[in-house]
Amino acid sequence: MALLHDLNSQSLGAVLRTALDAVVVMRMDGTIAGWNDVAERTFGWSFAEAQGKRMSEMIIPHRYRHAHEAGLSRYLATGEGPVLDTHFEIEALHRDGRELPVELSITRTEQFEEPVFLGFLRDISDRRDAARRQELMVGELNHRVKNLLGVVAGIAHQTARASRSLDEFGPAFGGRLASLSKAHEILTAAVWEQAPLRALADELLGGYAQVTIEGPPVALMPRQLLSVSMILHELLTNALKYGALSDPDGRIALDWRVDGDALSLRWIERGLSGVAAPAAKGFGTRMIALSVSHELHGRSDTEWRDAGLAFALTFPLEAAKAG
Repeated sequence: MALLHDLNSQSLGAVLRTALDAVVVMRMDGTIAGWNDVAERTFGWSFAEAQGKRMSEMIIPHRYRHAHEAGLSRYLATGEGPVLDTHFEIEALHRDGRELPVELSITRTEQFEEPVFLGFLRDISDRRDAARRQELMVGELNHRVKNLLGVVAGIAHQTARASRSLDEFGPAFGGRLASLSKAHEILTAAVWEQAPLRALADELLGGYAQVTIEGPPVALMPRQLLSVSMILHELLTNALKYGALSDPDGRIALDWRVDGDALSLRWIERGLSGVAAPAAKGFGTRMIALSVSHELHGRSDTEWRDAGLAFALTFPLEAAKAG
């Protein structure tokens, strides 16, 4: 009898040629009688190599072969086949020895010259990979949300302690959240990998004509970018209330450079006179200190010059990279 793979003029030949999935035809004795082009691409064997071979020797992983042969024998003896006419997921074996996750459905038919089993197999590697990525993303999102809620709660608590009234608390708390939100938008655009420091600086300070920004391209990890956003926000808030941005003659120069695996950032205010250090440290100053030491693992220096505040920050880039 002609091989089923060669029956191009009959309906099975059309199925084999046009099916989007891999189609495998198995005789009742467990040997391969049909094998379409998708099966060739999926499993790495040509039909000429697969024809007449036992199915269990070609695409069934070793750990499933005994169950396959036992199931075939049981069906031939009893007519019972629990996996027939159902969809299920299992692993199949590629020619090179790797296993592929597949979605499989098997049906028995007697519409051709002999009763055969038709197996329709779809490689679901991409689906499995996407599911794993989604699972990882959901886990990472949960972690970030918990961290963010902790940061927000901390900001709210400390801002409340430093505020003398609700009217004072509202703008201070809102401004800090807005800065955090802008950093999150930049990180989201960068798929929460590495995000450019310049984008953050432009977002927070680009609207002020009295501010100049200079520095080479450098990308920061999410935790670093969030910490720097809070530091810049506190510096900006102070400059608007008491520093260079409270005076039309004031100027601010923000710049940074990369020294090996460390980033050095400077905030220099000019154009003022008679500037003196505050008598007590406010919440903003304490937040900067905590961000520098605990989040960035760096060091900072604050100098209250007569012409304005000078702030310098250095921290290791770690996994971040320049460029």
